[in-house]
Amino acid sequence: MRAAALAAALAAAALASGCSSDADPDPAADDLVASDAAAVAWSPCDGLTAAQVGRLAGAGMAEQTGTEVEPRCTFTPVAEGGAAYDVSYLWFDGGLDAALDAMGSAGARLRPVDVPGADAARLAVRARASGVLVTGFVQTDGLVQSVNAVQLKPYDEQRVVTATRRLLAALVRGAPAGPPE
Repeated sequence: MRAAALAAALAAAALASGCSSDADPDPAADDLVASDAAAVAWSPCDGLTAAQVGRLAGAGMAEQTGTEVEPRCTFTPVAEGGAAYDVSYLWFDGGLDAALDAMGSAGARLRPVDVPGADAARLAVRARASGVLVTGFVQTDGLVQSVNAVQLKPYDEQRVVTATRRLLAALVRGAPAGPPE
């Protein structure tokens, strides 16, 4: 049952990476960016900075951590046309591979990749004329972290894939030993 719940959460995260809105429902929300990743106990943003993600992506980045009510861990390009990266996580005591395998054909689109220090890692790339979407998952102990990357045309698919893999490796290095108390 836990594998099914994780599979559903992972599928929702992968689908959400393709959705966006041009309207900001609360323009003041941009002023509420917290330096401690929106006061949550732990977030992947705790170990990442815009400068670090910029080095991994090869382009300047800005970081959005959201609010206490709606925390985020998103890195957007400073220059127009660059790729954007959204990071999320889920504590799960089952296996990433088993959960993704339970998703059937949707999980089969995610290919195993080697990420040093990870228990498991998967990556999917979807390139279209309009842009490229890359989704990656990495598991360490009971923590599953994901990266959703998007770049509109003209895009550099290999650069976005490489940056996503580098970001997955950085997430592994910064992962806590277990859930926060």
